[in-house]
Amino acid sequence: MADRSRFLRDNPSDFPYDFEKQILSKTSPDTIYHCHPELEIIYVTKGSAIVHINSERFESREGDIFLIQPTSLHAIYSHKDQELFSTSFRIHLDYLGRSQIDSFSQRYIQPLHSGHFCLTPQISPSDKAYDQIQSCLLSLFSILEEKGIYYDLLIKSKLYELLHLLFKYRYVNRHYTDDTYQKYQKLKEVICYLEQHYSEPIHIEQLAATFGYSKNHFMSIFKQHTGASCMDYLLQLRLEKSCEKLVQTNLSIQEIASQVGFTNLSNFNRQFKQHYHLTPRQYRNQQLKNKT
Repeated sequence: MADRSRFLRDNPSDFPYDFEKQILSKTSPDTIYHCHPELEIIYVTKGSAIVHINSERFESREGDIFLIQPTSLHAIYSHKDQELFSTSFRIHLDYLGRSQIDSFSQRYIQPLHSGHFCLTPQISPSDKAYDQIQSCLLSLFSILEEKGIYYDLLIKSKLYELLHLLFKYRYVNRHYTDDTYQKYQKLKEVICYLEQHYSEPIHIEQLAATFGYSKNHFMSIFKQHTGASCMDYLLQLRLEKSCEKLVQTNLSIQEIASQVGFTNLSNFNRQFKQHYHLTPRQYRNQQLKNKT
């Protein structure tokens, strides 16, 4: 989870979007593998990081645009010596008419949501039509920042313009095979399970059996598609949750360590310092200072 400066917190309930600027650095938690029901667009304004979208790995550069479909597994990992500055926009495709029963929705929006249409994950400055796509995206961001009268109409028009460009220049043209789809459905189930049970004792043998795999096959599949072992992922998840609790609660560090699944405070402190180059107390103080 990166440090975030959120522009909009008072969105109407029928206007399901999120817009924020993010800074990812060695002293902030990585955005580990997760998924969500919204379409997400990330624009890299400065720096570099490693971006994973489903099974693909990308080295981000300034100006890159990343397109993340609803329910796609994705993660962002920082470089040790670089920060990543980016702008992120998330919106539910219901806002663009996914739930409507008409030919437009069935032709364009529903297939994007279901995965029958697949977005090209990365668009770089050297790619075709980049200037048009970037201009549309920056115009969208400007509207979101200004939040002027009837801005929701402008947002919707810009999103349709963006979709038109993506379809026109064939950034919507890849289909997953049924076998690939099934693999990712299973992997999403595993990650959802870990999200729900990270505070509990978790053993690889039991986890593999829960999802119908042998231990070795499970370990191989998980690392192949996430780039990390299952236990490394679980450690990162627990540390990310501890960061949230350090900032959002007044719980003691001992209580937080216990709540996120660590049975030993010394091990928690050591792992935290190793990952974020700060002690938990230093991290809490730094984040609270940044808020004031």
